[in-house]
Amino acid sequence: MANLIYDALLSFGKLSPLATGQFPDILNLGKKAGVTDHYPGKESTNADRMTVDVCIENAEGGTGLTVTVQGSADGAGGWIDVGKNVFNADEIKAGPCQTAISPNNLQFMRVSVTAAGTFEGDAIAFLNTYAGK
Repeated sequence: MANLIYDALLSFGKLSPLATGQFPDILNLGKKAGVTDHYPGKESTNADRMTVDVCIENAEGGTGLTVTVQGSADGAGGWIDVGKNVFNADEIKAGPCQTAISPNNLQFMRVSVTAAGTFEGDAIAFLNTYAGK
């Protein structure tokens, strides 16, 4: 069973209205400066086997959506695709649109979408930490 509760701290933000573009927030999977908590032997964790879930309010009007998840070592550049999925209108309306993340060692993640058609509603993207798929 999938995770049915999303954590606001794992949100990539909101696109309002849902249109082609990048969600406003970038997630840092590493420790914050000055924090004593650590990942044994590493500076960051990873999101392997997790998904990015795009939740859409009122998916009317749009006919398709491509979700791309990218990772970067430093969050400033060198972004590479670590997940991509294409959804048709029926899948979008059934939601959420889940895109699997490939194994990687990148500390920063961001999400962008390419919309086919004009959606009437908004979208929020979350890192879904349920790894039991």
